[in-house]
Amino acid sequence: MNLPDDYFLDVDDEMLEYLEKQALQSYDDVKKSNENNREKAYRLLNYLLLGIGSISLLLINSIDKIHPIIIVNAILLMAGWTISAFMLTHYVLLSKIRQMGTNIPQNLYNESFKNSQDKNKLGILRRYELHNINQAILSLLNTNAIYRKYTDRAIMTAISLPILLMVISSSLLHYLP
Repeated sequence: MNLPDDYFLDVDDEMLEYLEKQALQSYDDVKKSNENNREKAYRLLNYLLLGIGSISLLLINSIDKIHPIIIVNAILLMAGWTISAFMLTHYVLLSKIRQMGTNIPQNLYNESFKNSQDKNKLGILRRYELHNINQAILSLLNTNAIYRKYTDRAIMTAISLPILLMVISSSLLHYLP
């Protein structure tokens, strides 16, 4: 929900102070949550790369000794884990442009503020800055939702794919001569 720029202008000073503290706490909490989600994604990516490399080595070194169904499953597993690694890298780990939590001074103290005769310039600036922090929190929450969505998808793929392939291959090996 985007609020108008002047949304907080009618807030009294006591409420402004409270809202500023809450906004900064919320900003820090969401930022930490994003960092935690990225750390989880890095760990999962490391495990996926390790698994992909292990399967590759297994196939390279002993492909002639492995049953063809197991070879197909290994290739499918490698492909699934590669897709999961790509999802993590593209949606979570690559650097993206993110909204700043604060404004640079020249944006806050622009020509209209310099020429203004208002006695409460600092109060007005603080209210606009509260709006900017609110917008940054909303942006971080959106980013956090994207991180969680794709990290969860990668985790579910990484866990369910080996189980599914194991069930399929054991069924095929049981019923095929």
